[in-house]
Amino acid sequence: MTAKILVVGHRNPDNDSISAAVGYAHLKNALAARDGEAEAVEYVPARLGPLPVESAWLLERNNIPEPVLIDSVNPVERDGEAVVQKVILVDHNEVAQAAPGIENAEVVEIIDHHRIADVTTANPILFLNLPIGSTATIVTLQFRQTGIDLPDSIAQILLSAILTDTVIMKSPTCTQVDIDQVKFLADKLGLDAVEFGMEIFRTRGGEDKMPIAKLVEADSKEFKVNDDVTVLIAQRETVDLPCVMGREAEIREHMKKLVEDNGYEFALLLVTDILAEGSQFIVEGDAARVNRVFDIECTEGGNWMPGVLSRKKQVAAPILAS
Repeated sequence: MTAKILVVGHRNPDNDSISAAVGYAHLKNALAARDGEAEAVEYVPARLGPLPVESAWLLERNNIPEPVLIDSVNPVERDGEAVVQKVILVDHNEVAQAAPGIENAEVVEIIDHHRIADVTTANPILFLNLPIGSTATIVTLQFRQTGIDLPDSIAQILLSAILTDTVIMKSPTCTQVDIDQVKFLADKLGLDAVEFGMEIFRTRGGEDKMPIAKLVEADSKEFKVNDDVTVLIAQRETVDLPCVMGREAEIREHMKKLVEDNGYEFALLLVTDILAEGSQFIVEGDAARVNRVFDIECTEGGNWMPGVLSRKKQVAAPILAS
């Protein structure tokens, strides 16, 4: 019987989470085939929520099946017995961002570029964590280091993820390693990376009619500041800031409900203008921590934060250190 291992990103998946799962599952299956293990194991890309618009567009464009949608990684019943699921985590290593039931699963690998958090394992595993701009960059490096053939379809998916996660190489999280992999992938595909990146971001659109829950929560993450304090930090990257800010009243009402329903200290939405290279902060809940960390006074209309493009490095990190 073939053992299935899920390759899954974080809740509220973004393009890097989806693309890393697809790319790494392809790599692992190719390695298994090379090593004569293809009949024994299959790596299955999975997701924990709706596909981002750009991910759906890119997968369809490259004739790649969507990652399977799962709601947990709890044991599954086979032949009357509960079987523990094996999973590889990509683009996260925090319990709060992982699949429900993660404590009941066997984590066999972690491929990530975030802070080391609280996912634990019973046995030693491959934990590949690099301080770079995108998990897709790590997956690209693994293709190159193992010598596994990188199909153009997978190359395009990985390139898209590096570009979205580094905001077309403008984010302070972007490193020379990311830039080198962008060049490698773009040259392989015969694409202009910047033009391709802008094309991807333009696919998001429709922000004037998008359900407000999707606009606010599509790329949102919970963070534990300490045992008693949890915050929500969401990000909406856009090429049309006025369109998004025109819905501020709706955004704030939805954020207030998120705070009340989940007991967050605050919810913070970064509306990131890719062209202007900055973010508008919208905060609901107790804004004292945000005010103190960023030396601002959160107000109606939001606070323009020039140069702030990275949730991970420029926003979450200082808040978690506060």
